[in-house]
Amino acid sequence: MPQVLLTGASGRLGTHLRAWFAARGRAVLATDIVAPEDHGPVEIADLADSAAVDRLMAQDISAVVHFGGMSKEAGWQTVLDANIVGAYNVFEAARKAGVGRVVFASSYHVQGMYPLDATPVAIGDAYRPDSLYGVSKAFGETLSRLYFDKFGIECLAIRICTAGNPGTSREARLWCNRDDLAALVERGLDMPDLGHRTAFGISNNPNAFYVNAPDPELGWAPQHGSTELGQPDPHASLDPNDPRHLYTGGVFANWGHFDDN
Repeated sequence: MPQVLLTGASGRLGTHLRAWFAARGRAVLATDIVAPEDHGPVEIADLADSAAVDRLMAQDISAVVHFGGMSKEAGWQTVLDANIVGAYNVFEAARKAGVGRVVFASSYHVQGMYPLDATPVAIGDAYRPDSLYGVSKAFGETLSRLYFDKFGIECLAIRICTAGNPGTSREARLWCNRDDLAALVERGLDMPDLGHRTAFGISNNPNAFYVNAPDPELGWAPQHGSTELGQPDPHASLDPNDPRHLYTGGVFANWGHFDDN
């Protein structure tokens, strides 16, 4: 039976997606570099190992949900191996195996150096990454464009915003409910003629830093918003003297350069 290859399956979002897919009867081959805390069925593999990715992709895969890699800022070698080499190996293995669709977990940090007075930021606005992590996600998006234009691999790149429970008014403007995100991933898997698309993984929040243009063909709209949480209040003013509020990327934009030592 054809199955979806889910990378990053042991992480918080990967764990949510495993449960979401299981509830809907979708066959999944889950993989990660570490075992999951819930002891679910996850095959251990390093995405920086091209042979390991090729073996995964050969197991009757119909599409890929690529959520694997480093999910925050790190030193160059770590980001290179986990996010850049790993993304290349996934797309290249898909090409060789004839897998025609990838849903790619990108990040709003590809545009994290926009000042808050330039918000809301749109999908079509230029890359302004706030970190090596953001650069790696911009690489993945650009790589996906190459593999679509040259090899016909359709892709939905999702610029995921704050998918945990927001702790500040700033985060409430960036909140992405995990069910909203899972529904967007599922739409990327099931939409006929997906082509190459990019969307923000963000819920319906007031004063949002990022906005999606209407896309009736995609047929997805968030069903949740941060006002349903009560607190923190997304309408609250942000302290202009707080360095986290200078740029949309928050602390990522304020951190210095990381190294692997």
